Amino acid sequence: MNTINNVDIATQIVAIPRKSHMMDMSPFGLLKATGYFKLHDQISKQDIRAALLCCPECVREWMQYSEDQRSSSGWYFTLNDEGLYETGHFDIKSVPNDTNRVQYENAVDACAAFIKHEIESIRSAK
Repeated sequence: MNTINNVDIATQIVAIPRKSHMMDMSPFGLLKATGYFKLHDQISKQDIRAALLCCPECVREWMQYSEDQRSSSGWYFTLNDEGLYETGHFDIKSVPNDTNRVQYENAVDACAAFIKHEIESIRSAK
């Protein structure tokens, strides 16, 4: 169900990388402020995709967010050597190091998938 609440929350979610540069808040704090934690099961990848279509520059910001992460494990979003957008989970301690790899021709679809994985990872870490 795509209510105005879901649209508003998704719109706030796609702006997290931008807000993190303007505000002194962690991704966890920014995500919590959107209201996502209470409605996480109602915010779909499609809701996030729709919000990204309204803010196409957010795709580049999320890719930069992914590239800027410096951790031994986590979700990633990148343009791979084949010219496809790729999402997956990287864990330096596991073999193979990357799992759940999915390739997309469309950057918006890949970004929406990455965001949903990333925000669920943040939410489950609370």
